[in-house]
Amino acid sequence: MSYTDSSGDKHNESLTITPSNTTTDNFSAMSIDDATHQSVDYGPIEREKLGDPLLPHLASHGQVNNDSQPKSLARGMLAWHVNLISLGGIIGSCYFLGVGITFNAMGAVPVLIGYFLAGVAVFGVMQSFAELLVNLPRHGSFIAYNREFLGDALTTAIGWCFWLNWVMYVPSECLAFATFMNTYYTIPFKNKAWSDFVWGSICLVLLTTINLFKVKCFGYVESINATLKILVIAFFAIVALFIWFGVIGDKVHPFTDERVGFIGSKIITQGEGTMAHRLFPNGYLCMVTYLIIVLVNFQGSEIVGLSAAETQNPEKNIPNACKQVAIRIIIVYLIPILLITLIVPYDKVPKTDSVFAFALTSYGLKWAGKIFTFITLVSAFSCANSGLYGTVRSIYGLSKEGLAPKFLSTLNKFNSPRNAILFTLSFIWIVFLFGFLSQNLGVFGSNASSLYEYLLNISGFFGTIMWIGIIVSQIIFRIKMKRRGYNPKSDIVAHAMFYPYLHIFSIVLQTVGLFSLLFTKTGWTIFAAASAIFLSIVFIFLILQKCGKISTNAVYAEDEVLFDMKYPQKTYFGVDHVNLLDKDKLLVQDPEIH
Repeated sequence: MSYTDSSGDKHNESLTITPSNTTTDNFSAMSIDDATHQSVDYGPIEREKLGDPLLPHLASHGQVNNDSQPKSLARGMLAWHVNLISLGGIIGSCYFLGVGITFNAMGAVPVLIGYFLAGVAVFGVMQSFAELLVNLPRHGSFIAYNREFLGDALTTAIGWCFWLNWVMYVPSECLAFATFMNTYYTIPFKNKAWSDFVWGSICLVLLTTINLFKVKCFGYVESINATLKILVIAFFAIVALFIWFGVIGDKVHPFTDERVGFIGSKIITQGEGTMAHRLFPNGYLCMVTYLIIVLVNFQGSEIVGLSAAETQNPEKNIPNACKQVAIRIIIVYLIPILLITLIVPYDKVPKTDSVFAFALTSYGLKWAGKIFTFITLVSAFSCANSGLYGTVRSIYGLSKEGLAPKFLSTLNKFNSPRNAILFTLSFIWIVFLFGFLSQNLGVFGSNASSLYEYLLNISGFFGTIMWIGIIVSQIIFRIKMKRRGYNPKSDIVAHAMFYPYLHIFSIVLQTVGLFSLLFTKTGWTIFAAASAIFLSIVFIFLILQKCGKISTNAVYAEDEVLFDMKYPQKTYFGVDHVNLLDKDKLLVQDPEIH
C-alpha cells in the first residue's frame, strides 16, 4: 500500500492490524512498519479496490473465517424467489381472517387509514433494512446491525424476543392449517379434536423437512405459495370491482335493498347521524388503540432482509425486494380493503370467517367460499414456513454474534443451520401442544385459552420492537458515518428513501402503537408482560456478562463487512500527522466515545 506524507514524499508500507481481545469496540490496536506519517484516508470505495487492506480489523470484533469447511449460509435464493416472497410470502391466515376483526371494530374509513399508516411505517423499516444490508453485508442480519449500533445487551433482548415472537406465532398457524384441513377431510377419531392434532403435526413435519434441506427448496415453495395468494387477491379485487359497478350480483343488493346498479358510496356512508359519525362510527381513537393489531398483519416483511445472506446477488436483489414492499402494501392491503369497505357494511362483517369469502358469497358467488378456504389453508402453511425460516435465522444470527450458544450456528451439508432449526422446533412443538390442549381439548381450563391468546398478542409486541431496532440502527449508522468524516450521499449505495422523515415517523407511529396498549382493557397486561420479558433478558445478559459467563467473540465469514472495517476514522483528533512508529500511540482510542 502506498501513501504520500505531508512533505509530498511517496512511501510504501505493509499494514497489519493485531487482533484485540476487547469486546467493547472502544480501542483498535495497529502496528505499521516502515512508515513515519499518515495523511491519506481511504474511503469505502477505495478500500474495496485495494482488497480491503484493513480486513484483519474484523479481529477487534471477532475473527475472519478462512477455513476450508463450509461456514457460510448457501446463496440459493434466486432473484424471482425474493421478489415473489417480498410481494406475498408473509400473507398468513391472519390476513384473510384478521382483516374482518379490525374492520368490524374500527369502521370503514378508520381501517383504511390504519392500514395506510401501518404500511408507511413498515415501508420505513424496509428502507432502513435495505440500506444496512447492502452497505454492511452480514450473515447475522438485523442481529448483527443491532449489536454493532445498539450494543450487546439490547441486541440480545431484541434477538431473543424476535425468536419468541415466531416461536409463539408459528404454532397458531399450524392449528389454523389443521382447522382448514378438517373442512376437506376430518380424520375419524372419537374426539374430532385429535384430527386437529394430526393435521397440525403433519404441518410441522413438512416445515421441518423444507427448512432442513437446501434454502432453494424454501425459495421454490414460498414462491409458489406467494403466487397463489397474489392471484387470489387479484381475483377478489377484480370481482369486487365488478360488484361495485353493479355488473355482478343478484337482482337486489343484499345490503342496500336496491336493484342491481352502481353502488358508489351508498354502503360506506350508510347509517344514522352526521357524516362524520357514519364515516367514523367508533370514533377516532380506535385508529390508535387498534394500531398494534394492524401492524401484526404486516409482520414477516423482514423475512426478505433475513434472507440476504442466502440470496444471489443481494446488493441488487434485496433493495429491489424491499422497495416492492410499497407495491405490496398497495396491491395486497389497501386496494382489497378499500373494495371491501365499498361493498360490505362494517357492522355486517363476520369476526371469525374470511371477510373476502363473506363479501363474495353475499352477492351470490357461493363457490367463492371454497376458494378462500383453500387459499387461507395455503396462507397458514406459508406464514408458518416463513416464520420458522425467519426465527431460525435470528437465533443463528445471535449465535454468530456470540449472543447465543455456539452450537446453534452449526451448518449441515446443505449449509442450513440444522441445530438452530431443531432447537427452535423443539420449543414450537411445546407451544403447539399447549395451544392444542388448551384451545382444542380445554385440558387446562378456560383461562388457559386466554393465556394462549395473550402469548399471541405478546408476539406482536416483540415484532414491533424488532422493527424499531432496525430503524434506530440505521439512523446511528448514518450518524457515525458523519462523525468519522464520510458523506452518506456519496459514500453509501442503496440510500433509504425519504430519510430521515419517513424513519422518524415510523418510529413514532410504532411507539404510539405499543403504548396504546395501556389504554385498552387487556392491553396493559400484554404491555407489562412483554416489557418484563424484554427487560429480564437485558438484566440476565448483564449479570452473566459481569460474571464472565458470556463470551461475545464472534467468527465472521470473508464476505461479511463490519462498520469499523469499511468506515475507519478519517482524522486523528484534528492532528495533521501521527508518528505511527511511536509505541505510545499504537493504541488509538475511538474518538466517538468522548
